[in-house]
Amino acid sequence: MNRIIDEIVRLANAEWEFFGKQEFDADGRKVRDGMDETEDGFWQRVGIYWRDGTGKNLTGKNDDFPWSATFISYLMRKAGAADRFKYNALHSVYIRAAIKARERGNKAYGFWGFRLAERPPEIGDLVCYSREAGISFDTQSTSYKSHSDVVVGRSERAIQVIGGNVGNSVSRKTLKLDNRGLLTDQSHDWFCVLQNRLDTANS
Repeated sequence: MNRIIDEIVRLANAEWEFFGKQEFDADGRKVRDGMDETEDGFWQRVGIYWRDGTGKNLTGKNDDFPWSATFISYLMRKAGAADRFKYNALHSVYIRAAIKARERGNKAYGFWGFRLAERPPEIGDLVCYSREAGISFDTQSTSYKSHSDVVVGRSERAIQVIGGNVGNSVSRKTLKLDNRGLLTDQSHDWFCVLQNRLDTANS
C-alpha cells in the first residue's frame, strides 16, 4: 500500500481542482483556463502553501516570488514526508539532495535522483527541468532556477503532472514519453526524475 504517494497525488489533484483545473495538452497548448494566483480567494490559498510548505509570510499577491517549489513542499509536508524531504522555496535544494542520496545509498531521504534515460517516471515521482543555462544532472550549482511537477497519472506514451505557479495557477500538463516509457518532452530542459521512495523503509 502506497500510503504517502497516494496522499501526495490526492492532495495535488484537490489543489488543481480548487484552482479550476487549468490544463495544458501534450503540445503545450492551454486547453482549459483556471483561476489566477492573484484573484480573491486564491491568493490566500497560495499564502497557505507558503506558510505550511516553507514557513514564509507571502501570498499569491507577492507575485515576484515564485511559489512552485513551495507548492511541492506543501504537498510533501501535508502528505507526511516528515524529515525525509528538504522543504525549500528552491527546487534545486531537494533535487540536489535526491541526487546525492542516491549516490550515497542514503535510504533515509525520501527521493532518489535519476537521469531521464535511467528511469521511466512513475506516479508520485517528481520530474524536473532547469530554467537557466548550463544546468544538467551532472553539472549543478548549489542554487539554480528550476521547476518540478508531481506525476499524477500515466499511460503507455504519456504522463500527467501537476505543478504550482504554472501559468499563475495550479496546472496539470501532459508530457510525452518514448516507446520505452522515458520522458522525451521537448517543451522544457527536463533533466531529472526523482523517484518517490517515501513508502519504502528509510533505513
